Amino acid sequence: MNIRVAILCNDRLCLPAVGWLLGSGITAAVAMPAGMHETQMMVQQQCRQFNIPFRFFEKEMLEEALGAWLNQYQPDVVLVKTFPWRIPASLLHIPKHGFINFHYAPLPAFRGPNPLFWMLRRQEKTGGVTVHVMDKLFDHGPVLLQQSIPISPDLTYGWFCTQLAYSGLQLTWNLLKGLQEGTLHPIPQDNSLIAWYPRPTAADVQILWNSMTAAEIRALTLACNPWNKGAATSWNNWMFGVTDATVLDASVHSNEQPKMPGTVLASGEQTGLLVSCLHGEVLRINIVYCEEGFFPGFRLHSFGIRPGCVLGSHPFLQTNSPSNPPSVNQHSS
Repeated sequence: MNIRVAILCNDRLCLPAVGWLLGSGITAAVAMPAGMHETQMMVQQQCRQFNIPFRFFEKEMLEEALGAWLNQYQPDVVLVKTFPWRIPASLLHIPKHGFINFHYAPLPAFRGPNPLFWMLRRQEKTGGVTVHVMDKLFDHGPVLLQQSIPISPDLTYGWFCTQLAYSGLQLTWNLLKGLQEGTLHPIPQDNSLIAWYPRPTAADVQILWNSMTAAEIRALTLACNPWNKGAATSWNNWMFGVTDATVLDASVHSNEQPKMPGTVLASGEQTGLLVSCLHGEVLRINIVYCEEGFFPGFRLHSFGIRPGCVLGSHPFLQTNSPSNPPSVNQHSS
């Protein structure tokens, strides 16, 4: 391809596409936000392998440093793949094809810093990747390409990330080919579909036994697996996360007297850890996480949880934020 590409990235969602771009011979430079985590170390190592210039940016001096970077490497396009800071408007039109963002959700229906969590929590049937031209507004700008991905009932946050990452790789090829051939036709976003989803808070990852159905609780566990080590709940001032759960057939337990939501009905190796939910539903907690490690749900009896115990919220969860999930889109600050 006769095109010169620069890359801004941060999250593991970028890895398949960045790996391909670095080996393609068209990448001029790569930059990431300052810090050090596994994704950054992997990208930095790949840049050394392919002799691609690599650098970190600081948020405070981004406009000046990014402008100098563009002047030094003169890319035709900057691909933004999970970069956490707003690109200064003064720089957006310096590259021939501008800055093009990969947003790992349908736009404009899922704007925001972490739409993956919300799609899973809301039990959406379809996700996807949107490639759009960046402008000065968050997750705005005309759409160049979109690809839909079905969301299966068992999809975890981590698994969803992997699927989206490889969709992003395919769209990267399609985008560069379209830019080179002049076959892309930008489409304005439909303002009637706009919805914004904020970064999840402690309240968003907490199981509310008295108001959430069994299916909603299970969806929350999937949306929190693995980044938050499960959906948060507690017993006797002891907190733990539910990382996997199954909604059982309600008819199996139809002869039992309904219990208060959150009540442990059974806890054994054969039955698993069964918990009552709204409308007489039953949830089997398959895997939990706590400070002591990951365990099958029934092993909570070792911590004192027995039939009749009631699971519920903990005051800590109302005042403290969870471990922040990865920022998977450009505008996440």
